[in-house]
Amino acid sequence: MDRTTGYTDSWYRQPSPVPSGDRPAPTSQEWAVIAASWLLAVWAGDGAPGWRTEVVVGAAPERSDQHWPEPPAPAEIARLGGFPESGPGRPVAANVLTSQVQAAPGRPYEPTRPDDEATAEVLALLRERIPVTGPRGGSLLAHLADQLVGRHSDLLRVSTGEDDLHLLRRDTFGKTLRLTVATAPAVEPPPVIEADGADAALRTHLACLMTLLSGLLWVNNNNPVTFRAWIGPRGDGDPLAVAADWWRRTREEEPEEVPELRTVSVDELSRGMEHVVSGSLLDLIDEDWEGEWLEIPDDHIAGHLHRDLLDVLLARMTGPDGPPLIAYAGWLPLNGPDDEPAAEDDFNGTVVFVNGTEAAVLDIDLTC
Repeated sequence: MDRTTGYTDSWYRQPSPVPSGDRPAPTSQEWAVIAASWLLAVWAGDGAPGWRTEVVVGAAPERSDQHWPEPPAPAEIARLGGFPESGPGRPVAANVLTSQVQAAPGRPYEPTRPDDEATAEVLALLRERIPVTGPRGGSLLAHLADQLVGRHSDLLRVSTGEDDLHLLRRDTFGKTLRLTVATAPAVEPPPVIEADGADAALRTHLACLMTLLSGLLWVNNNNPVTFRAWIGPRGDGDPLAVAADWWRRTREEEPEEVPELRTVSVDELSRGMEHVVSGSLLDLIDEDWEGEWLEIPDDHIAGHLHRDLLDVLLARMTGPDGPPLIAYAGWLPLNGPDDEPAAEDDFNGTVVFVNGTEAAVLDIDLTC
């Protein structure tokens, strides 16, 4: 499996499995909605009632040029949301779930209703059509509702006279996203890049996890934590030598030397990842932090995301001979906030998994 990243990675953006055609590419905020809707399908339990999603991005006038205290005309909604302009499936009505309006020139834009109220209504609408089980699915569905309402968004519910749920979101700069949730014979899996072969579904799964985690975890005001992964034939040598070789071949530039990789258990790896997430989670960062690891709330989506990221890689790399050898180089805080990186100013941690036939690499980049 070639390098896999998030759909919002600034340097090595993961290719989208859905070409945008003549429509604009999704923004980072829109990818948060798309990745969440795809991941919900991955996490759907066996035997769940069927549903599918469709996402269409577009462009409308900026808010400063056109307020939405009332919904636009159906013909304009059809153009923005990629609906048919006539016949079945065309918009026939819409209502405003929330909108940013300006009471008078020079006044700030303010929502027409509290964000938590609008989010609760959107979550209820989603729950009617996306049955989720367990805390993981419920947390992700709540995260999707929060991303749709977001900050500074306008959100319409569009009716086509059918039972499907259509939500049309616009940001401050006029970027639009239409999310449709419809019933289906079975839960429709996320799209994949067919050329990825046997690992196509895995790459989409990983890219969704990395996209959502990078949207939540930040090194500073400008730099998100980013993740990258590779999987390939292990090569010759003992497992640690293989791990070192894969560390070397996945660097951006040929390194002068390969660091000593240290082996860790699954529990130690999970603890280190928990610390990375809790130390970078925007929701937990405050000015009064005193240097102790903070606990991620049980219902917070970030905890489910990082655990699934490790679970997916461990499941992929566990073979007939049992679990893989796990080794790491760089910074993986196993103990506490005072853990030092292996090299000065090196906050790029790399985990390598080695089994009898393959090696996998996970980069966790916390550099500025």
